Formats: sequence, structure tokens, C-alpha cells
Amino acid sequence: MTRIKICGLTREEDIRVCVRAGVHALGFVVEYPADVPWNIDRRKARELMRRVPPFVSRVIVVGDDPQAVVALAEFLKPHAVQLHGNEPLSVTADLVAAIRSCGAQVIKAVRFSVETGTCRTVCEDPLDAARRIEETGVDALVLDSVSGSRPAGTGLCIDWRVARKIRDGVRLPVVLAGGLNAGNVGRAIAAVHPYGVDVISGVENPSGKKDPGRVRAFVDAARGDGSTPP
Repeated sequence: MTRIKICGLTREEDIRVCVRAGVHALGFVVEYPADVPWNIDRRKARELMRRVPPFVSRVIVVGDDPQAVVALAEFLKPHAVQLHGNEPLSVTADLVAAIRSCGAQVIKAVRFSVETGTCRTVCEDPLDAARRIEETGVDALVLDSVSGSRPAGTGLCIDWRVARKIRDGVRLPVVLAGGLNAGNVGRAIAAVHPYGVDVISGVENPSGKKDPGRVRAFVDAARGDGSTPP
């Protein structure tokens, strides 16, 4: 079964909606080093993460500054840390060891430019970048889109054919992100066969809030059976 992560939670209500829909992992963008609408500080993140029930994974999305990343992992004690910045390979390898000492796993983003299709992480070739990141010891990869105006949450898809090559070309679990919504996630899963899918803006209403109906529709479509847990 494809795992489902909803990212960019900023309210307790968002957590309740996602848990009721049967989401497997919840993502919190914490002190991210760029201007994105889902950014929250570590104290608010801790308050929200305390509301996450057992058997639902807590993931923090962070980036760039290694000292800040480790401090957040120590403070928040998530199940996983998602590195979504421009961390060099050597820094990523060091962060893997430090984050694991905090009891968390490490997910690293491989980000594709929506303008050129090239990779913004490590090197331009996405598959080569993914393989090099794999060698740092991370536990999983997330494939996401990036634009000139936004480092994540672009609402734009990456090339699923390239994503499938990465999925087939590495040994790690691969999570597909970038422009997913209830209307395309089923096709994306069929094309890529990822370990999981990750969505942020695709389940929000025009005001930028998580929409219960869109969250449920996304989960149903990702499952492919139209079922929703009671």
C-alpha cells in the first residue's frame, strides 16, 4: 500500500482532519530558511506535534543550516527529518549521523526545476543526484518540484518518467511529491509505483488552509478503492 503524507500543517484542526482520513505521516515545516506560507517556529511545532496520535508519523521539514537542523531534531524528537534544502553531500552525510543519534530517520529531497527539468540538488542529472544522495546513508528520498519563486509547494508536477527511473535505479524508498492532487495522484502512483506520496498545496482551499474534503479525496484516490476509514 502506498504511504500517504500530508505536509505543511499549521493548525490542530489540520491534524484531526488528516488523522480521520487515514493519513500515515504528517509534515511540519519548521523554521525553514525561505519564505513559504507553512513555516512555523519550533515551539508551535512542538505544541502541534504533541497532538499527533500514536501510529501516525511526525516529520519535520527543514533545510540548509546543519546546526539548526540538529537542534530542531533534538528539540522536537520527530520520527523523521526531511532535509529540503541545498545541503551538500558531505553535510548530508554528517547530518544523517547526527539526526540518527536523536532517534530519527532522514529523508532527503531531490528537487527538479519546473523550468528546465534538471535537478537543483548535487548535480543536474536527477538519477545521478539520487544515487549520490543514497550513498550518504539517508533512509528515503522525496522527489519534488522547485521553481524560481518557490523551493517547494509549487503545485507543479515533476516528470513522472524520470521519477520512475529514479525509483527503479535506487534501493531506497522513494516518495513522490510535486503538484499532486486528488485528480492525478492515482495516475502518478500507477506511473511511478512510489513507496509514498507527499502533498501540500494540492489539498488546500483557495485561502491556503487544509480542506477536509480535498484531504479525504486525496487519500481515497491514493488508495484507489474509494474507501475512507470510519
